[in-house]
Amino acid sequence: MSARRTVAKNPEPELPEDDNDDDIDLGDDEDDDMDMGMDMMDALGSMLTTEEGDTIATALVSLKDATERIADSLEMQNKILVKILSAVKPTPLPKDE
Repeated sequence: MSARRTVAKNPEPELPEDDNDDDIDLGDDEDDDMDMGMDMMDALGSMLTTEEGDTIATALVSLKDATERIADSLEMQNKILVKILSAVKPTPLPKDE
């Protein structure tokens, strides 16, 4: 009498079929929350714009212009320093023979 035992590997549980899935609408709550408050794009726009109307884009353009002016100034300063250093360069002493 040898009885063979079969072991089932994790059978999937049976879920009851629910034909009333059409009655549930999960999107209504999200729409209600958005309608009650301020428009998100207006809020974001007001946070990223100054009272004068400057935006991030205008600030970046101003920063680029300022950086170019600084680079030009540094280039001119380096040219002046090279001229000063070449004028101050010590002359070699004559050798005694």
